[in-house]
Amino acid sequence: MSEQAPPGSRRGDSGVSLALLVFDPSNGAISYVNAIAAALFELRDDRLPETRVTDLLPELASLGPRTFSAVWRGRRATHELAVHLEQLKGASFARVGAMLATIEVLSSTAVAEPELRREPEPVLVPEPELEFAEPLPRGDRLQALWSLVIRRGLGASEQIRAILLEGTRGLGMESATLARLDGQELVVEFAEPLELAGSRTALDRSIARGALSRSGTFAVLDVARDPEFTASAMGMRSFLSAAFRIGDNRWVLTFSSVRPRESPFDDEDWRYVEDLIEAVSRGIERRESDAHIERLAYSDALTSLPNRIALLARLDEALAEADALGGRAAVLFLDIDGFKGVNDTVGHRGGDTVLAEVAERLRGTLRREEYIGRLGGDEFAIVMPRVASRTEIESIAQRIGGVLTFPFGIDDYRFSLSASIGVAIYPDDASGRDDLLACADAAMYAAKDDGGSRVRFRDPTGGFENGTGTTTSALASDQRDAGYLLCYQPILDLASGRINAVEALIRRIHPLHGLLAPERGWSIARDENGRRALDRWVLREAAAQARTWAAAGLPVRIDVNLAAYDVREIDAILEDAELASGLRRLRIELAPEQFADPEQAGRIVEFIGHCASNGIGFALDGFNGFGMLPSLASLPIDAVKLDRPLIEGVGSSRTARAIVEGSIVVAKSLGWNVIAKGVENAAQQEALASLGCDGVQGFFVAHPMTAVDLGTWLRERRYVGREA
Repeated sequence: MSEQAPPGSRRGDSGVSLALLVFDPSNGAISYVNAIAAALFELRDDRLPETRVTDLLPELASLGPRTFSAVWRGRRATHELAVHLEQLKGASFARVGAMLATIEVLSSTAVAEPELRREPEPVLVPEPELEFAEPLPRGDRLQALWSLVIRRGLGASEQIRAILLEGTRGLGMESATLARLDGQELVVEFAEPLELAGSRTALDRSIARGALSRSGTFAVLDVARDPEFTASAMGMRSFLSAAFRIGDNRWVLTFSSVRPRESPFDDEDWRYVEDLIEAVSRGIERRESDAHIERLAYSDALTSLPNRIALLARLDEALAEADALGGRAAVLFLDIDGFKGVNDTVGHRGGDTVLAEVAERLRGTLRREEYIGRLGGDEFAIVMPRVASRTEIESIAQRIGGVLTFPFGIDDYRFSLSASIGVAIYPDDASGRDDLLACADAAMYAAKDDGGSRVRFRDPTGGFENGTGTTTSALASDQRDAGYLLCYQPILDLASGRINAVEALIRRIHPLHGLLAPERGWSIARDENGRRALDRWVLREAAAQARTWAAAGLPVRIDVNLAAYDVREIDAILEDAELASGLRRLRIELAPEQFADPEQAGRIVEFIGHCASNGIGFALDGFNGFGMLPSLASLPIDAVKLDRPLIEGVGSSRTARAIVEGSIVVAKSLGWNVIAKGVENAAQQEALASLGCDGVQGFFVAHPMTAVDLGTWLRERRYVGREA
């Protein structure tokens, strides 16, 4: 697994990205797939609600955490898979439990494509009563051709098709194609008749191969006398192909007939073909020039997406179509959460690179009828014509959340982004374009105000609804959680270069947004019972994992964050002989502000004393060297953690370096180890090491990982230390 890959884009031993799939164990319904799983199992959004997990892998009918091998036979390849199955816990803080399947492709064998699936080069087969065209008189055909070339009012594409039609008349043929060479295939871009356009034919099976191999004009008067082309002629008896080049592209112009040619082509015919090539070349160049001008006028220069002008034109079309059909259309406003941090970290040039990749990923999430454009900055909009239900819109939100979960890499930095999405539906929310856009914009800001990484609809009362159809004041988004899991971020010991500890971080899997950022317990649990249930789950999960790692020769300590700090939860686990040993490998994190309130401080101190007497350690998270020092000096604290804002400029700023150095001196005078959080580059790590910092934690070391991935990561790098 890559050091820089977070759980949303994890990599296995082979370096291949892993597929993630979350499902309901009671009925096999799939609640979340990432983009890799969707591609692997060839899952379509419109079929996902009716797909059961056993339709993909029958082995998943047997539940329970385990690792097993499986085979998936797709339409294009057969894949050998390694599947790790784990339970996502449910309690009062997570209403619905689920199973998480982490899937790695070990090997793939391509399925041979049947020869019949390749469509032969299309030909025009006339009806028996068809009257064959005769060649035009030579003077008339040139005059007709050049009148087309200089004719005003025809678009470039219309002009090319008219030239092909004129060429068939001039040469006495019935059909014509203009094809571009794409690798080893010919793509027909223009044709007469029109229905022949769009086909692809393998070059070695095309009658045009003779002209391309000879880089000139090639004609066959009667295919029946030339066995080289009998198989590929497909009913044609004569043809003429001319190959030419425009820029980096090779083209071939072919005229064909279902009857043999009575007399050979003469010099006048060859010159006429050269005139046809010249005319077609001008048409192609004009088409490309028109397309370039259109891109400049209607495309965003950075992302190549349609710009605001093009987007508004498409929205007008969608609204007109909704009026004509009595249907609905929708517009979605997207604002990228976390993008400011990208610019602040890697500058605007790096931000532009990330923004271009964001646009490319968003483009890849859309179906054919959906239309995306860039409004400016990190804001985008999607037009959805013919909307039947909100489920379709939520499907887009899920796809967007899935593609943004994967990290964006710039130099040594990795960024995970998300999107706040506002939705307005026509004509339910507004009767005109401008009001509809204003409504979507307001809904998007409501989503950001609610913390971001979510979708908001407008409700009939003028407020805003989330994707479940309830207002933002409700907590229905919690009810739609697929579950929670603990991820672990390594802490590097600078003296030994080993990993002796990790921090456990709660990750939430949401059906719409996928894997969400790490959360504090108090942001999940809403009441005292919920906080106790959350602590119970965190302590049991972390203790069991610490015990498992120790038994596997990976003795690391685990730092955990709690919400309730209730000694009853500690005592309940100590009574479990199997978990008690793992519990003593935990280090519970404390925040200095917890000691500001005397009543709360007294309860926390009592909790600390009880845990310390049972061999459980403590770390102070967010120490600044001063603050609540008198209240903290006497506590049995093993380590303190310096937060990211304190160490951001330690590698470049003298002031930041002095503050960090003072904090380290104060902490060490009390016998505490010092760990720096949020370390993202080598300069920060080197400066911290020179100041006597004991450990570092952050993206420069590794992103948070699942327990399975971290175990692999530790073994591969031999990073684990001796008994912790």
